[in-house]
Amino acid sequence: MRLSLLPKKSEFFVLFEQHAQNAVEAAEALAKLFGDFTDVENKVRDIHAIEHHGDKLNHEIVRHLNASKIDDVTDVCYDVSELVQLFKVRTIRPPAVRQAKVLVAAASEMLSMMKNLEGLKNLEPHWIKIHTFENEGDQVWREAVAELFAGSDDAIEIIKWKDIYSLVEVAIDRCEDVANIVETIMVKHS
Repeated sequence: MRLSLLPKKSEFFVLFEQHAQNAVEAAEALAKLFGDFTDVENKVRDIHAIEHHGDKLNHEIVRHLNASKIDDVTDVCYDVSELVQLFKVRTIRPPAVRQAKVLVAAASEMLSMMKNLEGLKNLEPHWIKIHTFENEGDQVWREAVAELFAGSDDAIEIIKWKDIYSLVEVAIDRCEDVANIVETIMVKHS
């Protein structure tokens, strides 16, 4: 007899997909904040609302299976937006915009993967793309930090932006963690 790691009810898959959709919305909201750096307080509040909704979804999913890595994407997006507000950032640096675009792409691919999870079919192309986005995110992070240290003598700005860049990179890494979990599920069910 083979034990299954996945619940059989389709409700689980719907919740997982909704959670991934929420992560995409958080990533898009962060990209919007970075792309149009106006009305910061309201945009941070919007991201917080998305993060709060993600927490509710996560509690529901955890009853079925531990999905905290998807929730981490949403949580980190909120953490980044909060740092931007706390650090009183006046303008967004171009590498942060690039990072946010990579995050949106990775989260969107994660959502596509979750939509296929119930059937356990055609998942590999998704996790491969997510790994590619994570590698791209690493490269953007390295370039951003190198540019930061080469282009400024303002230690406070360097610290602020290194923290922001690093936290966005964590969100991209969490998308890859989800891909790794799905890959593990596939191996156990093949």
